[in-house]
Amino acid sequence: MGKGFWGIGLICLAIFLCSCTTTRTEVREMREHELREEKAAPVEPTPEEAPSVPGIPPEEIAPEEEPEEIPEETPEEAPSVPEIPSEEIAPEEELKAEDIGRYYEEMESMDDPSFQCTTCNEAVGEGHICGLTTYCQQCLEEVGSGHVCDLTFFCYDCKKEVGDGHICDITTFCLNCEEEVGEDHICDVTYFCYDCEKEVGDEHICGVTQFCSVCKVEAGEGHVCGKTYFCFDCEKEASTEHQHEIQ
Repeated sequence: MGKGFWGIGLICLAIFLCSCTTTRTEVREMREHELREEKAAPVEPTPEEAPSVPGIPPEEIAPEEEPEEIPEETPEEAPSVPEIPSEEIAPEEELKAEDIGRYYEEMESMDDPSFQCTTCNEAVGEGHICGLTTYCQQCLEEVGSGHVCDLTFFCYDCKKEVGDGHICDITTFCLNCEEEVGEDHICDVTYFCYDCEKEVGDEHICGVTQFCSVCKVEAGEGHVCGKTYFCFDCEKEASTEHQHEIQ
């Protein structure tokens, strides 16, 4: 009977140990399954915590206040100036005729560069030559005898009035033609050629013809007054019987 008791006890112990092993295995599997589910679940963001100040509880830290909007100031309106009645403004006095004349005289005296010559005892300008030049009030400069305003000026080298294009010791001013001319000039017939530097006629050819003062025409080399003339087709002197062949 004692052996049967110990046999039953061993069987019960074996069954108890097997049940403990099975329970531990199931507990481990359940724990691993929970861990896998926690990893797969999305992580919810946590609200940012206010920075902690040492010695002060977080709940006592006041949040930052937004700056208050400052209302824009409108510019103050300038004080209005009371209108002055037109009848209170005194009209300007009209200038008298003598005042206007005096004003223009003063203006002319300011622009006039003349001064008094103690020798000639008259108003003169810069470059005055006593007994030779006088002062022109219109041109405001010294001029010589025969001066024509806006046409001639005084040449201090030639000591006379000359025009535009003047060449010292070669040309002079012709009052009739109102231009510079050369020696043996004939009004309305000859003019001064600046290339040849001499008087020539209307049909002048530089380096080929020259003016004959007797015949009063352009002539070539070997010209004989009354016997030859210059043929502009042949560009040479020819006799009066000279004719071109008819082709």
